[in-house]
Amino acid sequence: MQTFLSKIDAVYKFILFGDFFRVIFPCVMLRYIRKTRIKQQCTLNSLKDKSSITVIFLMQNTAVWKYDLLYKKMAESKYFKPVVVICPYNVHLYYSRAECMNVMKQTEEYAKIKGYNYISAYDTVQKKWIDVRKTIKPDIVFFTKPYKDTNSKYYIYKFRDKITCYIPYGTELLNTTLRLTCNLPLHNLLYHYFVETEYNKNIIKNNSLIKGRNVMVVSSLGSECLMDRTYIPKDVWKIQNKCKKRIIWSPHHTIDYMFNFSSFLLYCETMLSFAENYKDEIQFTFKPHPVLKFKLINIWGKQKTDEYYNRWQEMSNTQIAEGDYNDLFLTSDAMIHDSVSFTVEYLHTCKPVLFLVRRENIINEWTDFGLQAFNQHYHANNEQEIENFINQVVLAGNDSKALDRKAFFNEYLYPQDGIMPSEKILKILENEAK
Repeated sequence: MQTFLSKIDAVYKFILFGDFFRVIFPCVMLRYIRKTRIKQQCTLNSLKDKSSITVIFLMQNTAVWKYDLLYKKMAESKYFKPVVVICPYNVHLYYSRAECMNVMKQTEEYAKIKGYNYISAYDTVQKKWIDVRKTIKPDIVFFTKPYKDTNSKYYIYKFRDKITCYIPYGTELLNTTLRLTCNLPLHNLLYHYFVETEYNKNIIKNNSLIKGRNVMVVSSLGSECLMDRTYIPKDVWKIQNKCKKRIIWSPHHTIDYMFNFSSFLLYCETMLSFAENYKDEIQFTFKPHPVLKFKLINIWGKQKTDEYYNRWQEMSNTQIAEGDYNDLFLTSDAMIHDSVSFTVEYLHTCKPVLFLVRRENIINEWTDFGLQAFNQHYHANNEQEIENFINQVVLAGNDSKALDRKAFFNEYLYPQDGIMPSEKILKILENEAK
């Protein structure tokens, strides 16, 4: 049933975004890209005559928000005026509108706490989505995600004459998803496509329609806090009566179709049992993929889904994290997950990590770089192997992969020139504006 609904949703998006010919026929998309480049170059030339450049960040939710440090640097710059626009997330034909609006509300609260200059894309008085092209008149636009999972007013098609930018919220690691992660319309229409490593750049060159001609390597902006040795994280864990080990459990959302990475339905009760059994020694944080809740509402219903999430909030040694997670990562001791993005991202902490293997043939699906990252993990195929990781690696400290993880971080993840990605992106845009 879910697969059928997904196909219907895909057709719905073709119609909503006017996308049929552009997606089906590469020659149509290439002509569209060429016209877009002419518009972008005209805008770039006009920036040199402006004393202040307006930059908007289209923020869909806090879990995939990677621009905090870049926003702050822009706010301090004499060239830029940054504005965060809170946009709808997971606007699908069959998803819960109420949950979409709830995510927007949570995201707006986050922006308020962060002190961002922000607006909501939804006008609560007139009950309609605003046109940010008219209300803000941006020169530069940063996108949070490459997918058509927002209102069509906030997709790249509406900003073809702007300097459009994007940095992936996750790393391209699977052979089976390369088209989704580097060759969607947004990827090819971008003026600046900022990526983490030369490896990512080569992957895009080999798989994108325009052969990665808009790609620039800057390192991982989203993981900058994890790499910055001067950053002091906040302790975001529940206060305990004594010092305990801290484990993050982060299940993916693919429980119903397509990639089938997620082992959530297999271990959702098991992980709660571990939290109860080890309550005197370990704290657990449930860090679900932001789409998982939408999927569960469709499968379980809203009541059962809310009850499950609430159970993670109620125990003395458990909690739930649905937003920004840099501080969570840095103050943790280990992670258990089945997320593709976190396969590289958590390795920035150099801490022990366990991958929950749902399918044996997963090893054949990784890119070369993905397989290297996967091999820095401990692996579990069942409950007993999860508990072995908890006992032997986390509690006993028998971490045989520690040196390999550190070597992987130094060779592939930390910027070789020592310059943080937010500084690189800011300098690129400043040079273009002068």
